[in-house]
Amino acid sequence: MNIFKVARSIWIGMGITLKYFLNHKKTLCTIQYPKEKDLIPARHRGIHYLETEKCVMCWKCSDICPVDCIYIEGVRGADGPLQGGYRGQKATLSKFTVDYTVCIFCGLCEEPCPPKCIWLGPEFDYHSTDRTMMEKNLLTDEVYTEGDEVFVEWARGENNRLQEEKKKQKEAEKAAKEAEKAAAAAAETEEEGSDAEGESAE
Repeated sequence: MNIFKVARSIWIGMGITLKYFLNHKKTLCTIQYPKEKDLIPARHRGIHYLETEKCVMCWKCSDICPVDCIYIEGVRGADGPLQGGYRGQKATLSKFTVDYTVCIFCGLCEEPCPPKCIWLGPEFDYHSTDRTMMEKNLLTDEVYTEGDEVFVEWARGENNRLQEEKKKQKEAEKAAKEAEKAAAAAAETEEEGSDAEGESAE
């Protein structure tokens, strides 16, 4: 009985193969990739693309990512102090990458983005024999390299330095205001004392 089922399945499979072999021009199933490319559906989830100038660096795409494959660094603010960064909308980005060794192409990063600046495009051909080459820099639309990492490390240190300077400036301004208040209070005390002396003299 099992032999009959196996023989029947082989016969059906070979019949389909023979049909395609004889009518290959009418029922073409393969294309000569990469010279020829098949039609990509409109809702295809392919390689990520980022419209940097729209990004507000809200981290919502990285927060919602179920596999934590999106990495973002930079400075927020209308006038970001970081020089050489990539300007977004009220933000200066130094890093925005996607690690395709763990990405599952779920598309969840597109949904919460307020300015709709990240999306999964039609491109799907992104491959490498080295795992270190599977992280894409969305700011340059190329592979994330050691040179990019050097820039990110410099930007990290520059951001920390600028934040420390800003903190010291605020502390100095606060100390100056407190000194002004103390001087004003001392002047008021002296005036009250002089008024009291004048009244006692009278």
